[in-house]
Amino acid sequence: MTDHSVREMDIAGGSTITRLSDDFRRVVERLQARLDGVALDAVDAERLSTVDEAEQAVDNLALELRRGTGNRGDWQGALVDYESAWLKIIRNVRDSDN
Repeated sequence: MTDHSVREMDIAGGSTITRLSDDFRRVVERLQARLDGVALDAVDAERLSTVDEAEQAVDNLALELRRGTGNRGDWQGALVDYESAWLKIIRNVRDSDN
C-alpha cells in the first residue's frame, strides 16, 4: 500500500467519524432539550442499564462503520434505540413527579 492510499483511507475514515459524531450529537441535543428540569438522580440502576446496553450497541456499530464493515441502517436503528431508551426514562421520571 502506498502512502497516498493510506492518506485516502485516513480521509475517508475521518469523514465517517465526523458523520457518526454528527448523528450522535443530534440525538444528544434532542435528549438534552427533553431532560431540562428532569431529576435523573432518582433513576434506578436497572432502568439505566437499558441505556447502557443501547449505548454499547451504538459504540459497537460506530466501530464497525469506521472499519468499513458496518451497516448504516443498523447504525440508525441503534441511535433510535438509544434515544428511545432515554425517552422512556424521562417519561417515567416526569410521570413519577406528577
